[in-house]
This record gives sequence, structure tokens and C-alpha cells, in this order.
Amino acid sequence: MNWRISDLLSADCGYMYGENWNLQDQDIQKAMPAIRQAVNDVETIRRDGKGPTGELVLFPHLPYILSEDLLMDEKERQQLAKLEASATSIDVVVSIGIGGSYLGNKALFDAFCGPYWNMGLASERQLPQVFFAGQNADPESLSALIRYLEGKAKTTEKQLNIVLLVISKSGSTIEPMSAFYALYPRLSAICHVEVITITDKQHGLLLSQSQEKHWMHFSVPEGIGGRFSVLSQVGIVFCALCGIDYQEMIQGAKECDQVCQGKDWKENPALALALFRYLATVSRGVTAEVVMPYGDRLNSFGRWYAQLMAESLGKAKNRQGETIHYGRTLVPSLGTTDMHSMTQEHQEGKNNKLIQFITVQNMDTSMPVHCQEGNITGTVDIGRIMKTAQRANAEALASEQRMSCHIALPAVTPRTMGGLFYFFMLTVAYEGGLAGINAFDQPGVETYKKIMHSYLKGYMSGK
Repeated sequence: MNWRISDLLSADCGYMYGENWNLQDQDIQKAMPAIRQAVNDVETIRRDGKGPTGELVLFPHLPYILSEDLLMDEKERQQLAKLEASATSIDVVVSIGIGGSYLGNKALFDAFCGPYWNMGLASERQLPQVFFAGQNADPESLSALIRYLEGKAKTTEKQLNIVLLVISKSGSTIEPMSAFYALYPRLSAICHVEVITITDKQHGLLLSQSQEKHWMHFSVPEGIGGRFSVLSQVGIVFCALCGIDYQEMIQGAKECDQVCQGKDWKENPALALALFRYLATVSRGVTAEVVMPYGDRLNSFGRWYAQLMAESLGKAKNRQGETIHYGRTLVPSLGTTDMHSMTQEHQEGKNNKLIQFITVQNMDTSMPVHCQEGNITGTVDIGRIMKTAQRANAEALASEQRMSCHIALPAVTPRTMGGLFYFFMLTVAYEGGLAGINAFDQPGVETYKKIMHSYLKGYMSGK
């Protein structure tokens, strides 16, 4: 069964490959109350901006962020235009954040800049080098980044122009703020450093510092959780600094939103995929989901999706307070790389997994290579080898009655990526409704934070 979202992407559910996994009428009929609940939930969010327990949930406004004033005001749009115009004068951008403040921007960087971006000549690139910090409390990687930038500053004829993009809604998240406090004084001593902050609009230490020191400031809008923030100022500002067409990205999200509003699961691709994953979880014993994009440009997208799914759907209780422990263990993977490391377990291990493939139909580059299969030799484009590997993987899984989904992008562009980001946001919103859970809170994350902060307070006070 195949669904298309304009020409942004197509979605195919692999249960059609295996007779024992077919989605039967009885499955759908049994799920009809849950489907109605999911549709009502998302309609309520779209209409009222309220989640299941009355919390502010505004992610359906992200496709309209550049035309509405709800999530971004005119002052921020003007600042954004200024950033775009000045991007070519910046030597280095360090994006400082963790969780949704890191994963979305890393997915964008990998999709449109790539692993060799920073190695290119500045005269050819005409845009800044890009580095990430604050995504882990690792002193070795942070020290290595500081040493590299200090060395670069000493060997560059003109003063190095560095932008520190500090992203933290609370303004107190320990990993990014620690990285900022390490980077800022060391680099300011030898470079021209500009600080741009993306944080709460009204409260927090980072906001106070921004106002006191007159740093350029953008808001993380209320009602936009970190895992949904890639289409907000968090991702848009990053795009402006890196020369990525954020307007096309938001246009792609808008096109996706307009197609995924139907009440009938057969006509709403996001609802259909959510239903498939929900039934796999509650009816087929699926407890793990392997997200496997094919192509290095989408590798970090898999990690972004893993956070979105884990924080949205991994919940102990439903809305009635009953303990259900809903969710699937998310395993980011990469095709074809992990076909040589994980596929054995996918194929013959416990049959409790759903494999989510993401492919690109038309890559930017073709590369014919010599190929020999038995006594037949010829020339095959290496991209065709990758497509053939994914197809073989799906068919092999189906031969053992193992479930898979397949999302295909026509190409990796800002428009298709915007649609892809938003499509998966909608699927988790629908699946939360189907499962009867709140997909917009994250109480489990707060538990370890409280314990960690208590230990750190004890350490600093000498206890």
C-alpha cells in the first residue's frame, strides 16, 4: 500500500509483503475508536493549540512560522534577514546545544553540508565552517575543538570572526552552558566572537545575559518542545548562518500539513503510518523500531527521529493513569553500512522489530563503477547498488514475516527535508492519540536530571 504526499515523499508499509502480517479489516474495525480519538486529538491541537492534558502544543503552526506572528515576530524576521546577508563574512559557526537543540541542526548540516564541508577552501565554500559543541559532557572533544580554533586563529592573517550559536530553552541546560562558558572566554581573547542566543522569550539566565550584553536573541517559542524545534527558530537561524534555504524547508512542511488533514486513514498518510506502527506495537508484539536511512546525508536524521519517537511515545501511563509502558526501543541505523553489522539480528533474531527504511530516489551525484556478479561483469551506478541493497533487505525481511515501512524522498532538498521532519512530527501526534498517551510531555527525562543536579550541588558544596 502506497501513499504520496504531493511530490515530497511516498510512504509504503511492508505488511503488504507478508501474508501473516496483512492489515486485516478486523484490525481496523477494532482500532476505530482509537483512530477517532487520534483524529480528534490532532484536530484539537490544530484548532486550540492544546494537548491532551491542556498543555500548550503549537507544532502545527510551524509550517506557517514565516507568515504568522504566533511563533516568530517581525523583529526576529528582520534579524534573520540580517544574518543571511552577513553569513559570508563569518569564518566559523559553533552551534551549542543538546537534544532537540542539537539533533535537528546536525541532521540539516549532514543533509546539506556534509562531512567534508569544513575541509573545503573558504574561497570556494563562501560560507562559515560549522562545528557542534555542548551535545555531550565530554572534556576531550571540547578541548580538541578549542585547540583547533585557537590554532586556526593564530595562523589566519585577519582576525577570525566566530559566531557562537547558544541554544537552550531554559538557559540552564548543563552541557551546552558548560561548553559555552569554556569556549567564550578562550576564543574571545584571540578572535572576534559574536554570540547569538536562542532561548526562552521571557525568563532564564541566558535571556538575562543576552539583554545585558546586547547579544542577538531569538526565542524558542512556547508550545514547541525541543524534539519539534528543528522547524522553529532553532533550525531556521542555523539554516540562515549556513546558507540553507529555510524558506523552502518551511514550504515543504506546509505542503505536508495540507495533505495530512483527512479523517480517513486511507487518505491521510501520517495517520496511516501511525496506525500501522500502533497496530504493530499492540497487536504484533513489536517492541523495537530500527530507523534505517540509506545514504550518509540522512544518517543524522535517524538520530533526530529516534529522539522524537522515544520522548513522545515512551510513556509509562496512559491518560487514565493506567500503567501500560507504551513505546518501542529506537535503534538508529544506516544502510548499507549496518546491513553488514545488524541485519543478521534483524533477519533471524527475535521477531519483535519494525524496520523503518528511508531512501532517496534521485541522488545529486552518479558514479558508475565496475561490478562483477559471478561470471557477469558490467558497469553499475553505485547509487543503484544502494537502492538494490535496500530492496533486497526489505524482501528478505518479508520472507521471514518481518515488518518494515519505506519512506522514499525524490531528492534531498530543503523542501523535501522540511516535509519529512513535519511528516514524522504528525505521525507521533497521531500515534499518541491511538495509544491514549500524552505525546507532548517527558516526565521520565526529569527524573535523572534531579538526581544529577543533586550530586553536582553536593560536589560543589564539598559534601
